[in-house]
Amino acid sequence: MREGRGTVALIRLWLFLFAIQAVFYVLLRIYVRSQQVERLERWWDARHPGQAGNSAARRAFIAKAMTGFNRSLRVRLTALVFVLPTLAVLVIIVLVNWQ
Repeated sequence: MREGRGTVALIRLWLFLFAIQAVFYVLLRIYVRSQQVERLERWWDARHPGQAGNSAARRAFIAKAMTGFNRSLRVRLTALVFVLPTLAVLVIIVLVNWQ
C-alpha cells in the first residue's frame, strides 16, 4: 500500500516539475528570440542609417536572418531548462534515499 502512494507522489512531482519547466522554457525561448530580433534591428540601423525604423526591407532582413535561428546553439541550450532541474531532483532523491 505504501509503495503505491510513493509512486503517485513521484508522478505528481514529475508532472509539477514538468509544468514549471515548460512555462520557464516558453518564457526563456520568447526572451532569447526577442533579444536576437533586437540585435538584428540594431545591426540593420547601424548599417543602413538612411533606412532606420520599421521598413519593409528591414522586416525582410530580420525574417531572413531568423530562419536558421531555431537551429542555433543558443536556442538548443534553452532545452537545458528541462534537463538540469530534472537531474538535480533525481540526484537529490538518490542522495536522500541512499542507504
